Amino acid sequence: MGAEIYIVNVLVVVCLFIALGLTTLTLPGNLLIFLIAAGYGFYDGFIHFDYYFLGMLFAGFALGELAEFAAGAARAKKEKASKRAIAAAVAGAVAGGLAGTALLPVLGSFIGAMLGAYAASYYAELSVCQDTAKSKKVALSVMKGQIFGAIIKFVVAIAMVIAVILRLTW
Repeated sequence: MGAEIYIVNVLVVVCLFIALGLTTLTLPGNLLIFLIAAGYGFYDGFIHFDYYFLGMLFAGFALGELAEFAAGAARAKKEKASKRAIAAAVAGAVAGGLAGTALLPVLGSFIGAMLGAYAASYYAELSVCQDTAKSKKVALSVMKGQIFGAIIKFVVAIAMVIAVILRLTW
């Protein structure tokens, strides 16, 4: 089992960095990090990757996802946006991220999510209040929140990757 553990660990590290890259694309990289750790836990007999550690990783995953989706909505709420604009911001970010990925992988995902959140919240708010100035203010606030949420999610992903790598048995 001597060489096998090194091969498995190198494969895990490579997969972790791929998952980290997916997180930068606003794709579910944090979930993949958790699943990689759970798979390694199963492989290891849950000795080094016990249920407590996996629970902490899952909490990190949940925190990152919550931050990503809630940051834009929280910023919109701060601007007294309508519920329609808040909901549209989340849907627009997802749709924009998917469209951006299709057009320009990597950078397009991030830009698409930001533009999708902006456009969706702008038009949703405009349909409610009929005020272009307020709609622009809400949409810009949503976009800033989305960026902040993405940064938090990425920082959480880095922490998760570091925690997993430090737990690997070499």
